[in-house]
Amino acid sequence: MLSRLVFLAAALGLLVATAPARAASFDCAKASTPFEHAICDNPELSTADERLARTYQTAIGGLSESVASAMRTGQRTWLDYARRACTRDAEPLTSGSYDERGVSCLVSLFTSRARVLERSRMIEGLRFYPFSRYAALPDPNAADPDSSFPVAQHELSKIRIDGDDDTATKFNALVDDAAVKMANIFGAQGGEDDIQDNGTSDSTNSIFVKEVVGTGRITLEASTYWYGHGAAHGNWTRDYLHYLRGPGRWMEASDMFTGKGWEKALLRLTIAALKAEHGDNLMLDDTKYIAEPVTDPARWDLSDPYGLVIQFQPYEVSAYAYGAPTARVSWEDLADYLAEGADAIRYGF
Repeated sequence: MLSRLVFLAAALGLLVATAPARAASFDCAKASTPFEHAICDNPELSTADERLARTYQTAIGGLSESVASAMRTGQRTWLDYARRACTRDAEPLTSGSYDERGVSCLVSLFTSRARVLERSRMIEGLRFYPFSRYAALPDPNAADPDSSFPVAQHELSKIRIDGDDDTATKFNALVDDAAVKMANIFGAQGGEDDIQDNGTSDSTNSIFVKEVVGTGRITLEASTYWYGHGAAHGNWTRDYLHYLRGPGRWMEASDMFTGKGWEKALLRLTIAALKAEHGDNLMLDDTKYIAEPVTDPARWDLSDPYGLVIQFQPYEVSAYAYGAPTARVSWEDLADYLAEGADAIRYGF
């Protein structure tokens, strides 16, 4: 089976003689490493590779040369990570072949990388592109050769704007800072040298565009996922970051609400909405502890035209199996507490 690996071949130095007409630039007949053979010999992985190759070529289109160069470097970095993340010692496999677990791991990595690269696109006149960091660490507790978690995988992806204007400069700086705070396994510079965690857990953290509204607001969705090896399940969160293009900063609560008592009013309305929407699935014996998240702009989804959606995290107001509930408070009920510029933020004026 022939694999379309134009960028893989270039990154790994695998280009050989010109392939037959029916083949892409990498001829699987000349595959020499376990990584190459895994891609060529497994139909599901080969399909995932082909999707990734097409996605990558699309992702770098239309970018400035400096950013396109950074994306190419980033793809080589990811390839190095992929070669190490699915082995049993976080080192590239030099002999033998990937077992079933390893192949399944590679399929997952190729698929998730394609999804990250799909974030590279034009939205409302702004050219967004993803920037990622990866790390693979051997799990010190995985002495058993049959361990399901021999290597810890850490991924951090953030969205950036291609450009050197004021919007791009301020937006990128704020996103960079938010990514560091959100994913504490990476230091200010990112990369493996700044890993703070050990090899006993996996993490996937991202900041991607949720919506670009008019010329005034860019809302991002910040997602985290952490899984301790051997745990019954992972833990995850979802938050929102609202960038106001005019002042060049994140939205604050005072941008949306004003006046005495808005916090208590929002809490009261949110509790009523939670009970109406989720009923017996709630765990709300005491509501005081949710006052802070309810009034935190990071919990506010502004995309619903009919109401402010409050995002709760798993475990916060319900059992883990119930997920991450939301509560919608109508804009009409909030009208008396909205700040003068609230509608401009909502509609991106």
